[in-house]
Amino acid sequence: MNRTQAQIALFALLVGLDQLTKWWIQQPDFHPFVVIDGFFNIIRAHNTGVAFSMFANLPDAWRAYLLLGVTIGIAFGVLFWWFQERSHHGLTSWLLVLILAGATGNIWDRMQHGYVVDFIDWYVRINGQEYHWPAFNVADACISVSVVLLLITSFSKR
Repeated sequence: MNRTQAQIALFALLVGLDQLTKWWIQQPDFHPFVVIDGFFNIIRAHNTGVAFSMFANLPDAWRAYLLLGVTIGIAFGVLFWWFQERSHHGLTSWLLVLILAGATGNIWDRMQHGYVVDFIDWYVRINGQEYHWPAFNVADACISVSVVLLLITSFSKR
C-alpha cells in the first residue's frame, strides 16, 4: 500500500468510526453515562451551530445553508492542499487527512439531520462546581488535534 492509499484508508476508517459512534449515540435505548466521575461523560447532544455552538442562534434557513456551504468550501480547500502535499514526506498530508475526515463526518451530519451529533463531555469539578467543555465528537477531535499539530509543525519549520 502506498502513502496515498494508506491516507485514503485512514480517511475511510476515521469517517466510519465517527459515523458509527454517532449512530450508537442516537439509538433510542442509549442512556448517558459517566466514564470517569468528575471528568468525562458520554452524552447525546445536537449542535446546530459550529464550534462551541457558535451561530446556533441564526435563523434555521440561513444557518443550515451558511454552515454547510462554509464547511464544504473549507473541505475543498483542504482537499486541494492535500493533493499538493500527499506525495511529500512529513506529517502535513496525514494531518490534512484528519481534517478532511472530521469535516466529512460533520458535513454528513448536517446534510442528514440539520445538526451535528456530539457526545464526548469533558469537564472538571472544582469546589463542587462543574465546568464543562462544549460536547464534541470523533470528527471534532480529528479536526482539533490536526489543526493544533499543523500550527506546531509550521512554527517548528521556521
